[in-house]
Amino acid sequence: MVSKRVTSIKPSGVREIFEMASREAINLGLGELDCVPPVEAREAYKEALDQDCHRYGPTKGIDELRELIAGKVQKYRKDIERENVIITASGTQGTMATFQTLFDPGDEILIPEPGFVLYEPDSMLVEAKPVPYPLLDEDGFQPDIEAMKALITPRTKGLVVNSPSNPTGSVLTRENFQALVDLATDNDLWVISDEVYEDFIYEGKHHSFNEIIERSVVLNSFSKSFAVPGWRLGYLTAPLDLVNHIAKMQYQLVACPPTTPQYALAKVFDVQEKFTKELNPLFKRRRETMVDRLNDIEGFRCHRPEGAFYTFPSYGQDIDSRKLSHKLVANGVISAPGSAFGERGERHLRFSYAASEESIVKGLEIVKKVVEGL
Repeated sequence: MVSKRVTSIKPSGVREIFEMASREAINLGLGELDCVPPVEAREAYKEALDQDCHRYGPTKGIDELRELIAGKVQKYRKDIERENVIITASGTQGTMATFQTLFDPGDEILIPEPGFVLYEPDSMLVEAKPVPYPLLDEDGFQPDIEAMKALITPRTKGLVVNSPSNPTGSVLTRENFQALVDLATDNDLWVISDEVYEDFIYEGKHHSFNEIIERSVVLNSFSKSFAVPGWRLGYLTAPLDLVNHIAKMQYQLVACPPTTPQYALAKVFDVQEKFTKELNPLFKRRRETMVDRLNDIEGFRCHRPEGAFYTFPSYGQDIDSRKLSHKLVANGVISAPGSAFGERGERHLRFSYAASEESIVKGLEIVKKVVEGL
């Protein structure tokens, strides 16, 4: 027998497709950069190993890296300091530690729909109720503020925000950012803001909830900004009176974040800005290729995402997204079914353009052929 806790969590609809795929399948489904980390980061990792930087570290992370992160975040809020920062063993672990710290059984948490796959299970693991709020397809996947107001009850304790968004690639407008700030302030909600893709913006501007750090936990990761998803290193910022509580929970989960990559990234921290700035024009071109080719498929309609590296086209064919993803992977293309991101994701697919242009073109030719043959 296993716990009711684990049986309450559905298997990932995204991972299901990957496990079905052959090694030769064209991967347009995974949010993993198709490039190697900067050479400076790789060399720094080797040096850290040679310098014996592989022992247990502080639960909150090493001071050198926390200081550098605080310096980066100060562009949003000048009074954020090292003590506001915790290094985490990935954004995934940071998200779980935050939910475990903030919420109790019976609490309600507003989560975006369509939204990233972790928010619902992390709510359920603390026996809180995830309450989906709509991101409107017809409005470029901006949040429906009026609908959100109607969802708030005396039990609502948290608001999860993700901009740039996974899976939609949408970026919050300043107007909607301010509306969410007002909503959280007026209703005394904790904001959990997932800003992992903040360095991947093609139109508009990133608005960070670090601006209201007194009621926010802002989650981030090095997986995208350094192309090191396997290093499992992220970070979060939070108000001073909350940091020690999250760190206490983090100790129970992982004791301390991975030590070696912390020293490596602290040494070359400034490289990430140059690295992502060089990637953005390339990703913008890939975005154009993908959006144009998706819109050329009969029945498909694809917004041009402002950030991240995902498209989330809708389609008109009479087939659910899981079955359509199965058909595509059987023909050699990996996508993610929209239903994996909530009920409002149905009749959508997620494609990632963190893949070569050759893979995008070839993969979408197969998609077009499969869809037209339905």
